Amino acid sequence: MPLVEVENVCRTYRMGRADVPVLRGVSMTVDKGECVAVLGASGSGKSTLLHLIGGLDRPDRPDRARMKIPKTPAIRFGGSDITAYSTRKLDEYRGRDVGFVFQFYHLLPELTILENVLLGAMILHGPGFVAQAGQHRARAEELLTAFGLGHRLKHRPSQLSGGERQRTAIARSLINQPALLLADEPTGNLDEQTGAKILDAMMELRARTSQTMIVVTHDPHTAERADRIVRLKDGLVIPA
Repeated sequence: MPLVEVENVCRTYRMGRADVPVLRGVSMTVDKGECVAVLGASGSGKSTLLHLIGGLDRPDRPDRARMKIPKTPAIRFGGSDITAYSTRKLDEYRGRDVGFVFQFYHLLPELTILENVLLGAMILHGPGFVAQAGQHRARAEELLTAFGLGHRLKHRPSQLSGGERQRTAIARSLINQPALLLADEPTGNLDEQTGAKILDAMMELRARTSQTMIVVTHDPHTAERADRIVRLKDGLVIPA
């Protein structure tokens, strides 16, 4: 059974008085341990698809009267359809099962990089975090060390380069040991050389842990690092 199954997913946004369709019936699967690149030009629906898989947004529901969506959409994670989740269960899914890496790092400037990485564990575990603080800290230090930042634990984001900030963001996304890592243009804010090093770090992580990844990109060279490429154009998956 695939870890992720997307079936007939549509997403339309309202802009003023106009409906703007972004996804128009996308279907794809991702196996456990697989790295899949979603490749497409700006506006093709890549980020929207990633947000839906990650539970940051919900797909359109069928409108039987107007027949806009002929089939019921589904996004299954481990066989469970997340489109049927309550808001609370969706929050738990995002915190426990999914790690997010974005083009912009979204690090809190007033926190050290160690504290930034620990933040995801604090949010997920709430009051229970304190009882296992030592265990979480050890994992955060292990992740940062693996990404070459073990000597900078007490530094703040402003003291890091762009590549170091992105490595910190990747470490933060992995603190809760998510089954699925979603990366949205993870090298898009970096120069070519630094971006290549970030991709190297992600691929080394995958080789070491068999981490399942979906990487959204407009760059064919980035996409080629994945096991498989899913191409999007105008909100549809196109043949390879």
